[in-house]
Amino acid sequence: MKNFSISVCFFHLNQTLGESLDRVSPQADLIWENLIKISEKLPFTELKDLKAKLVCYELDEQSQIFKHQTKALNLINEWLTEEQKQIDFATISHNGLAISGNLQPFLLNDTYAFDLSLFPENPDQDITPAELHLFEPSSLFLDCSENTLGETIWLSGETEVGDANCQGIADELVAILLENTKFTARLVNKDKLLKIPLFEYEISQGNQPNKLYRILVWIDNQAISPDISAVYDPLLGSLWTRHKIEYVYQQGRESYIKARESYSDIEAKIKEFKQDKPLEELQKLLESIPEISLRYQRQLRNLQGDYTAIKVNQINYRNYLNKIGEPGDFSSWRKFDEITCKRYLDQIETHLSYIQPGKDLISEFINTLRGLVEIEQAKSDRQSQITLQDKEINEKNRDRELENTIQAVGTGIGVGVGFAGILAAGYPLIEKPWDFPSPQHPVLPPHPFVIAVVVSCLCGGGLGWLAWFFTKRHLQSKSSPVEAISSSRESLPPS
Repeated sequence: MKNFSISVCFFHLNQTLGESLDRVSPQADLIWENLIKISEKLPFTELKDLKAKLVCYELDEQSQIFKHQTKALNLINEWLTEEQKQIDFATISHNGLAISGNLQPFLLNDTYAFDLSLFPENPDQDITPAELHLFEPSSLFLDCSENTLGETIWLSGETEVGDANCQGIADELVAILLENTKFTARLVNKDKLLKIPLFEYEISQGNQPNKLYRILVWIDNQAISPDISAVYDPLLGSLWTRHKIEYVYQQGRESYIKARESYSDIEAKIKEFKQDKPLEELQKLLESIPEISLRYQRQLRNLQGDYTAIKVNQINYRNYLNKIGEPGDFSSWRKFDEITCKRYLDQIETHLSYIQPGKDLISEFINTLRGLVEIEQAKSDRQSQITLQDKEINEKNRDRELENTIQAVGTGIGVGVGFAGILAAGYPLIEKPWDFPSPQHPVLPPHPFVIAVVVSCLCGGGLGWLAWFFTKRHLQSKSSPVEAISSSRESLPPS
């Protein structure tokens, strides 16, 4: 094949909804790191020093490292080179083949994109499918992250074969392209672009379609040599918007799955719920709901955003196709607009109709829990207040009892001591004579002084006890604990 070339078109988000407009995603560098990694197999100097040529990088003088900067990035379509044109590569000799190339880096709204083209230095050199390995094709399947929209590898060339043989050449090229990779491919569409046969291949990995990668083989078997530059911009735009639609739809499916998981968590919490649960358990249940609800609301928001993104990109995709060629060209690409995009939108609408009611259920569940927690908390607070007041009343009663006892004891002691003092005034009786018992007088009365002391103690103690007893009863009758408790509880507000 003459005029042979391999083009790699890669699309990668430089911003997501999680970043502010003056910041790029932490994973935005991956797209340019991929290009630098290609230089390990195809040693183009321009790829090794790529960051010095891109306006989205600036050299940090202190560390001498190129760091990402966003002051030159506005949300418009623009080149990422200072000269606003492609970067041409100096020819290298690789595996005995002189290879040239160029790189076109772009910012497409929120997306970094590039078109890397590789071709023989001599365009008239005939490249057979078996010589495709000279371009290190396995290194052209670049690493992807969650920000990667997708990659299209475009093979093109001129050959003198009939239309019936073009598919065989395309199949052989794709088979060699996928050698030493983990991918397989199958032909999904045969079209014509600018009247030249175009073959589209779907990539699979582990028997599962991998929507991130596509292969297009464009074989000019009629020596038409169309002016691709005239339709280059809308052609690149159509690849970009199609990858974005596929990417957003996949994101929508993941959001739906995550929303279902969150909804299942809510259902489990609802099954746990019983109205007669203790206050502590109700509070724990209420505290666990907001996190699940937030996850659910986030996925619902993502799905709504995904629907809008597909709708907008479908319109852009259609506009790009209309600028490329006549309506009869690349019918499969137009079917993607008319059939596939509609199916994607219908599916996301179905997802939304399933999970939208869950939003209301979660809100009602949270409101119910909050109401029960408030009621139980009010009951608990009232009971705590009653208990606290009862405790205060008991403490006051104990203090009053102690005070009354002290007063009564003091009164009794005073009375007893006073009376005992009166009787003890018979101290002079101690001088009165007294004899010990004798045979003539075996029984004698006690000494008058002893009699005076004993009588004084008995009378003083008795009168003191009587004074304490009656004083205490008089003090207790002044305040009744029952009345205090009753009046205190009546003052509480009703529950």
